[in-house]
Amino acid sequence: MRIVQLADLHFGAENPRAMDAAAAQIADLEPDVIVVSGDMTQRGKHDEFEAARNWIDALDRPTLIVPGNHDTPLLNLVSRASSPFQRHHGYFEGHSAPQCVGDIRIDGLNTARGWQVRSNWAEGSVRLAHLEDILDEDAGDDTIRMLACHHPFRSPRDAPLRTRTRRGAAASELLAASPVSVLLTGHVHTPHAELITEATGSYLAITAGTLSTRLRSAPAAFNSLDISDGALRVNTHDFDGTDFQPRRLGMWSANEPRRQF
Repeated sequence: MRIVQLADLHFGAENPRAMDAAAAQIADLEPDVIVVSGDMTQRGKHDEFEAARNWIDALDRPTLIVPGNHDTPLLNLVSRASSPFQRHHGYFEGHSAPQCVGDIRIDGLNTARGWQVRSNWAEGSVRLAHLEDILDEDAGDDTIRMLACHHPFRSPRDAPLRTRTRRGAAASELLAASPVSVLLTGHVHTPHAELITEATGSYLAITAGTLSTRLRSAPAAFNSLDISDGALRVNTHDFDGTDFQPRRLGMWSANEPRRQF
């Protein structure tokens, strides 16, 4: 079983060479499912969403897409406040349902907001009731469960962008106590895999890099997750200007991420 995790494509500020090379590499990887952890666009414009939709359609794979903070209409303040994700849903509603492939289930959670009562509206926010509804889904004891959203619940260690997700600590504790073993996020533009341990349990937090020109401390990148015989191997694929080169982030038990190989 193979999952490709993308994030922060930022159409409107995308890196065309990286996008073309990523599409070719993804075709070679032949993933069973693709997860996009938010920020399909740069300014939430219709032409950006259309370009993003065309690129996703060309991949021709089952895909789960969750919104990011850049997927709200940046310049239309009324729409940002009243219907921030109307455009996103219009283009990607068919990619919002949970993905169930084999013994894996991946759910999506929207942590982005069009407007917040704080200076940095780009920060994430978790509706705990919505998260609890997802965690309470009966998926079967043998199912490997994952959750995809844009904002990490806990700020990734050593990432150049520090995050302050509202109710993130409470969300992290709920997730650690749940049957979900993997959290797939973006936002920080840095590939990273880290075991998050709470008093309630633990889970594996995996962030993907960006395929845009908005780089921070890492090159353009995307992740692949391979699951075989209960083991989860996580690689990032770093863009060298021409091709993507795989780099191992680690290997863990898919259902019990405390076990690292």
